Amino acid sequence: MANYSQEYPLGAPSVSGNNITVDLMLREPTRINAYLSDIALRRYFAERIFPNQGGVSGGALVYYQLTKNDLFPTRRAQKIAPGAEFPEVTFDRPEPLTRQVEKRGGKFRITDEARDRNDLTMLQVEGAKLANDIVDQLHEQALAELEAAIQTVGSEVQLDASEFSWADAAELTVLNQAPSLLPAKVLVELNKKAETFELGGQYNLLVLNPNEQANLQLIYGPGYRDFLASYGFQTVVTNRVEAGTAYAVQEGMVGQTRYEQPLRTVTWRDESTESTWVQASVRNVYAVTHPYNVVKITNLNAESGS
Repeated sequence: MANYSQEYPLGAPSVSGNNITVDLMLREPTRINAYLSDIALRRYFAERIFPNQGGVSGGALVYYQLTKNDLFPTRRAQKIAPGAEFPEVTFDRPEPLTRQVEKRGGKFRITDEARDRNDLTMLQVEGAKLANDIVDQLHEQALAELEAAIQTVGSEVQLDASEFSWADAAELTVLNQAPSLLPAKVLVELNKKAETFELGGQYNLLVLNPNEQANLQLIYGPGYRDFLASYGFQTVVTNRVEAGTAYAVQEGMVGQTRYEQPLRTVTWRDESTESTWVQASVRNVYAVTHPYNVVKITNLNAESGS
């Protein structure tokens, strides 16, 4: 299971007390940071794919990526005659890769009028929108890293589901529910890939578009989660994945997330507009170290005859 933060995935602020006012929040931005991080927690799934491995310095991460099914030495062990010298085994050593830290953030303004009237609405609504936007962009960044690694490896980590699409399966009746036409076919193919790679991995997390989750619900009803669990899968559902596409990953074993700066919120006074600025940002990097632990599934929404 992934070792990702269960409380504040983008950084743990220090907060105490329950008497919350706009003035107090603006004077103690760690409270705003806690609020933004709580919002992020409800939607942030990237660390289930890229577990948090701590910090990074110098603005970049150096890492290694397994870009082929490299199970054995290039020169393997050999039979040895009594008294003979052992042969040297040799290995392919991948070249180190780098990923640059990316910074994301924004700011919004709270007027003195809202502060004096203790109007929490502006702080809550605009803070939530900023947090949602940061989280969405982090997810786009994470999925872009997955996509780049998949393209590097190629067809081995891709699965075309056009012959057993979930859209077609949702239209089946009891009389024509052939196993090869049901969603189980996709899951069986994923498990077969994992065994074929012989890397000791097992895909157990599906990152789905809401359309694909809806098709699963149509096919299996309220028990769709039990169906997935019977094959060893859980789900993450997000609009950041294109309809008809899904990613199957081994949770916590694809790569790593590192934070040069966790979510940080600051405030400052602007006398020229009689307002206070609220600014939040995060600096992080995602890296895929084991691309064989992810498979891209396409054409889950293909229609018969397409």
